[in-house]
Amino acid sequence: MTEFRDLRGDEEITAAGVVLLPLLDGDHFVAKAFHRCGADGCRRIQRKDNWRVGAFLPTGF
Repeated sequence: MTEFRDLRGDEEITAAGVVLLPLLDGDHFVAKAFHRCGADGCRRIQRKDNWRVGAFLPTGF
């Protein structure tokens, strides 16, 4: 099972908002509603209450 952590830092939160916006069906991006995979090199971000709403951060995050 993979551990997840809250999004950290302005750059990571901004990048998450950009990649998730198309998936939100007009809803606003709220950073605290999402978390990020904590495994080394993992770029997956997803909603805390619905893993199906997620995406991958760009390389470098």
